[in-house]
Amino acid sequence: SVSEQLVRRNRMNLNGIWSSELGGAYGWEPVGTLFLKDGHITGGGRNHYAIGTYKTKNDGAVLHIEINQFGKKRALFGQKSDKVCVVVKAKRDGDRMIGEATLPGALPGHTHYGICVRFKRRADLPEKKTH
Repeated sequence: SVSEQLVRRNRMNLNGIWSSELGGAYGWEPVGTLFLKDGHITGGGRNHYAIGTYKTKNDGAVLHIEINQFGKKRALFGQKSDKVCVVVKAKRDGDRMIGEATLPGALPGHTHYGICVRFKRRADLPEKKTH
């Protein structure tokens, strides 16, 4: 039916405003906000901005994010650098996603290191210009 097709199509529509958190030794730490629209990612936080792309399949999503840091830089994957590119593989459950961020292109046989990440959908994107 048409309604079933609409539900299926919207099930993995990630368009919206999402908060992001990193899991660490002391629990979940808020890191920023992402704006997802039609396969494109923009966002930022106190000391960074992020750009990238994403694809969805079934209840999963793969996000390719370039994180650009400024001001006080934090160590990501053991490095304090201006730019870090990560791949996030996540599963969606309603307005939440949880997954793992890794560095792309890790060579076979090398230690795999991942950072646990989660996202919560906070709002729809505005339909019209706000000013």
